[in-house]
Parts: sequence; C-alpha cells; structure tokens
Amino acid sequence: MSTLSPENWKEISPYLDEALDLPEEERASWLEVLRASKPDLAHLLDKLLEEHRALSHERFLERAPAPNADESALRGRTVGPYTLTSLVGQGGMGSVWLAERSDGRFERRVAVKILNFAVTAHGGVERFKREGQILGQLAHPNIAELIDAGVTGRGEPYLVLEYVKGKQIDEYCDEHMLGVDARIQLFLDVLGAVSHAHANLIVHRDIKPPNVLVSGDGKVKLLDFGIAKLLADDTNLGTATLLTLESGGALTPQFAAPEQLTGGAVTTATDVYSLGLLLYLLLTGNHPAGPGPHSPADLLKSVTETDAPLASQAVAASNDVASAERRGATPEKLRRRFRGDLDTILAKALKKKPAERYPSVAAFGDELRRYLAHEPIAARPDTLSYRLRKYTRRHRVGVAVATALVLLLAGFMLIQTMELRRITRERDRADRIADFMTSIFQVSDPSETVGNSVTARAVLDKASTDIETGLSKDPEVQARMMYTMGMAYLNLGLYSRAEALLGQSIRIAGSAGGREKRETLKSTQKLAWTLFNEGRFAEAESQQRKLLVVDQRVLGPEDHDTVGVKGDLATTLSEEGHLAEAEEMQREVLEQQKRARGPEAYFTLVSMNNLASILIHEGRFAEADKLEREAIEIKLRVDGPENLSTIHSMMTEAAIEADMGELDESEKSLRQLLELERRVLGPNQPEIALTVYELATVAAKRGRTEEALSLLRQAIDIGLRPAEAVEMGEDPGLKALHGDPRFAALVAKAKERAASQKSN
Repeated sequence: MSTLSPENWKEISPYLDEALDLPEEERASWLEVLRASKPDLAHLLDKLLEEHRALSHERFLERAPAPNADESALRGRTVGPYTLTSLVGQGGMGSVWLAERSDGRFERRVAVKILNFAVTAHGGVERFKREGQILGQLAHPNIAELIDAGVTGRGEPYLVLEYVKGKQIDEYCDEHMLGVDARIQLFLDVLGAVSHAHANLIVHRDIKPPNVLVSGDGKVKLLDFGIAKLLADDTNLGTATLLTLESGGALTPQFAAPEQLTGGAVTTATDVYSLGLLLYLLLTGNHPAGPGPHSPADLLKSVTETDAPLASQAVAASNDVASAERRGATPEKLRRRFRGDLDTILAKALKKKPAERYPSVAAFGDELRRYLAHEPIAARPDTLSYRLRKYTRRHRVGVAVATALVLLLAGFMLIQTMELRRITRERDRADRIADFMTSIFQVSDPSETVGNSVTARAVLDKASTDIETGLSKDPEVQARMMYTMGMAYLNLGLYSRAEALLGQSIRIAGSAGGREKRETLKSTQKLAWTLFNEGRFAEAESQQRKLLVVDQRVLGPEDHDTVGVKGDLATTLSEEGHLAEAEEMQREVLEQQKRARGPEAYFTLVSMNNLASILIHEGRFAEADKLEREAIEIKLRVDGPENLSTIHSMMTEAAIEADMGELDESEKSLRQLLELERRVLGPNQPEIALTVYELATVAAKRGRTEEALSLLRQAIDIGLRPAEAVEMGEDPGLKALHGDPRFAALVAKAKERAASQKSN
C-alpha cells in the first residue's frame, strides 16, 4: 500500500480529486497526458487509483468486518482461568468474548480479547503486547480495568479486561434523550479518562463511539487501547498509509485525525481531534463529512482538506426534527444554542493543523466547563460586550435583581419628582383652602355675635357666599367645594340653595375642561335629585335621561355611578306614574347591583326596596310583599334587627300587610317594631312617629276609632320636635323621612298644633 508524507499528499491531492471525478474509461488517457509532463506524479497516481479500485470493490467502509471463521471453535474454550461463553464483538485486531472464571477460586464475568491469527503473522503480537503494557499502567474509574494478560496454549495472545455492560455513548444519549448540557457533562468523563492516559504518556488513537460505553447507571468506560502508542517509545513509528483499512489497520478512518491519514506525527493533539469529532456527533447527530457511506477518496478529502461545517449550520442544514427531539429541542433551538461558543469550541478542536487545536485534553475540558458555567471561553475574542453577556448569563438572578433595583430606584426617583410636584400643587391648594376655611369663621364686626351663638347653618351660608371669591384662583377646588356645600344643603332639605351651588359647580368644572369628569357627572346627578325632591319631576327626568346617556358612554353601562343614575330615573318615573317603564328599569338596576356588588350588598337591598315600592304603586302587593320579605331576611342576617335600614324595611313590610288586608299580621308587626324602635332609638324619634301613625291607620281600619285618634295624637306629639328641626334644617338624620308624604302630613298637623298653642 502506498505511503505519503504530508508534503506528498498536499501535492498529489488535487490531481487525485480530478482523476476520481473522471469516468473509469477516461482515466487512462488522462494519465498518459499527465505522464508526459510529470512522470513521477503520474506513476504514483496510477498506483493510488489501483488501490482505490481494489478498496472500492471490497466496499470496506460500507460493511462490518467479516465474522471470525473460528467463532464456533472458540466458544467454550478455556483461556487461562476463564471459559469463553459468548462472542461480544469483533474488530480488526481480534475478537472479544464474554467469559466466566472457571478455576473455582471466585466468580467473575470478564471480557477476554483474543488476537486474530492473521494479524499475528503481520506483527500484531507486538502491538497486542503493548496494549497490555499500556492498560497495566492505567487506573482510572472511566477506563476499563486490565485484569490479566497472557498467551493461550496455541500461542494466541489475550487480555482479560473488565466486562462493561452498556451502550455506545451516542446510543445511550439518544435513548435517554439527554439535552446538550447533559451530553457535555457525560463527555467530560471521557475527557477525564483520556487526560489520565495522556498523563501516562499514552495516546489512544482510536476514540470512537464503540470504544466509549455507558453503563445503565450512567458511568462512562473508555475501551480498547489496542492501537495506542507509547510516547516514550517512538522507535517503531512508521509512516501511515493513505487509505488505512479498519479491517486490517490500527485506526478507524471516520474518526481519524488528518495527520493519521497523511503520515504525520501522532500526538495528544490527535486525540483532541477525535474527541472533538465525537462531541460534534453527540451534539448534532451528524458526522462532519455528512451522511455516509463515503468512498475512501471522499473521506480523505473531507478529513484532510474540508473544514467541518459549524455545528449550528449542520443542524440547520439537516433540519432533523427527530434528532433534535432526542436532544430535548427543535432544530431551530439547537441552531441558536450552538451558535457562538459551542461552534467556536468544536471548530477549534477540529482544526486541520494540530498546533491550532486545544493544546491538551485538559484545556479542552476546561473550555467546556467554562461554557457550562456561562463564563467567557478562551477561544472567543475577549471583548467587553462578550464578557458582559457571559457575566449576565452566569449571574442571571443577581443581575436581574440588580437591574430591578436600578429600575426601581429610577422609577422611585421619577415618582418622587412627580410626587414632589403634586405635593407642591396640593400644598398650595391646601393653603388656599385653609385660608378660605379660616375666613368663613371670621366676621367683619365682632359685636354682631355678642350674646348670640353662631349656628352651623350660619357658617354654611357664609361659606357658600365666600366660596365664589375665596377660591376663584383654583376652579377645580372651587367646583369641588361648591359640590360639597350643595350636598350639605341637599341633606338639610334646603333645596333651592343646593340647586344653586350644584349648578355653579357644574358650570365652573365645565369651563375648566372637566365637563365629562366623574366629579362633574356626579354633581349633575345630585342636581337632578334635588329637582326631584322639589317635586319638579319632569325637569329631573329630563336631566337624568341625558346624564344616563353620557355616563354609559364615558363611564360604561356597568359603572356604579351609571347604575345609580338609572335607579334615580326609575324612582322619578314611578312618581310620575310611568310604572311599567319604572319597573323594567328598576329590575335592570337590581340585576346590575347583584352582579357588581353581590346579593347582600347595601345598594342591592336598596334596589329591592325601590322595586317593592313600584310594585305597591301598581297594586301588586303580593309580589311587593315577597320581595320585601326577602330583603328583610337578608338584612336581619347581615345587619341584625337593630339596624336603621332593617327597621325601615320592617315598617314598609307592615304597611304592605295592611294594604293587603292582613290587619292582624300588620298590627302585630307594627307593635313589635314600635317596641324595637323605642329600645334602640329612644322614645321620641321620627321613625317612632311614623310607626305610631301606621298603627293608628290599622286601628281605624279595624273600627277602633278612639284608639286610632289616641295613637294619632301621640304621633303628632312625637312629630312636633322633628317638624321644628326640619324647618330649621339642623337634623340631617331626618332627610330620609322628610320627603315621606305620611311624615309630611304629621309635620303639617304639628305645625297647626304649634300655631294653636302659640295663639293661646
């Protein structure tokens, strides 16, 4: 077989490529032309092409080695103290057998490697002895242990090795669907084993998947140092042949380094290359030369001349979804993962020139550990941006926290600045409001108050007058204060003054650009309610309908203020006698309140009471009674019997019973309610006057005239004080009763009695 130095191969390689590209029948004439100008080169090419024809005919790279013809003869033989039981595998140098110790000293299963007779005749015995010597020097948890060595009675050298039951590393990784990091971690154990061998001056020279097994528990074992050489003894180093056969030589072409195929020096860098190729295969699922089978010339060209495609490019080109899934990813995710550091690491390990690879297996391992730890790798340019990216990836949590703190601090500073401005504005407003509030308690002439007390009504009247000038510099605050003052007058039943202030609040807010702000819309709602309390139902209805349209557009149909306006409109329609529309609208309000606030919320119960009132106006007493009883049941459970709202509902229920003709039930309910009110509220509260009035009505209906008159006088006597209080506007607690027509009748009678007593 022809031998070539690196220089010879570099010269002849282009011509060999050209010749191999030609059809077989044209090569002879092509060689004759070349022989005229370069006879020596043509002569060597002729020999190489002859070798290529022979090797191609044998298809040596496309099939496994032929089975050992003596397999049946070896089974059951005794080799030293071991009996061969079954064939494990065959290689170019010999066969490997599973064996059991049979001398009775102890039990153990081992692997026995026996050299082929054909190799023995060609100097293989010396190589075999050297393998035993090498393995005897190695003691590492990831290297298969050498147990014994010897020669059979027939002169066959053998080695007794630790039996490793496992899968090839590539098969193990795929079967367990290991991700990229897990594959690299497993590969680091292989690097540890090879590094230990290098430390003992041993180069493996045949690192490939079948020589790296992984046991079921994930432990790596490196096998077969049959082609390794001692760096301390280079005397037998020969020049490698161009096309070394796997079946007859000491290397595997698919996993050989360029220098092994071109006759270069075999060093630790040779193993670095093979390890890089193994890692490339584990990570990408592809051989750098692409999918096989390959002709010898194609393989040689790929190994010695063509740079391996980047790992990221290889997975993108193959787009093998199944292969990516075995790595727990997709082709695109693998491409992004490999791009950058892993591409750089693999490319450096697979450099054609040994001097450009990693200087040692240990350096290769350190680089991979830096990658796993998200630290900058040595093979990448040391730029600030690259180190910063690695630092960020390595300290992801810390950087995230620090970034968050910086953003939080920046946000805090921004908020503080905005808050400071807001506080300054609010302080100025507060100063103006304080000055205004101080001024409303000041009088121009102190003698005006001598001997007289200043009433809350007087203060309110002065404030409502001064507000027009005291807060004129701040329209927004002025509008809010007018709204507040207007609500105070509304609660006191002083509707004309409330109407004026609420109207001014709306106009000022509108002129300041706040016509559709919630505060302005709220003022409009209260203005409409003021008109309702004044008995101006048509005007109230008109404003409420317009406001409802705006609220639905600006605030939304389910907003609580929008629902409140709809409830007010339903009440107005009821008073106007539009009962069907009022009922429909109030039922919508009730459902909206239930959805938004819940079935037991205060405003839900108010809606139930309002609907009951509409039903009473319609004469549908049974439905009103059912609804009111439901409301009372909830109020008793939620608020208890002594709550004012519960008491009002109980009084309404008693009135409904009377309207339905259930006089016994109504009278019983009223007397229980009267006792409860006197205990909870005291003897002379407005609510008691109404209850006594209802009790008088029931007595009259039952024909007990004297009792009815007596109860009516009591109601008038109790109602006298509230009547005066309402007239003075000093009791906001009476606002709910002030608009009640029954209470209004009591107030009228009380006024008549008071006038009669005064004239007497």
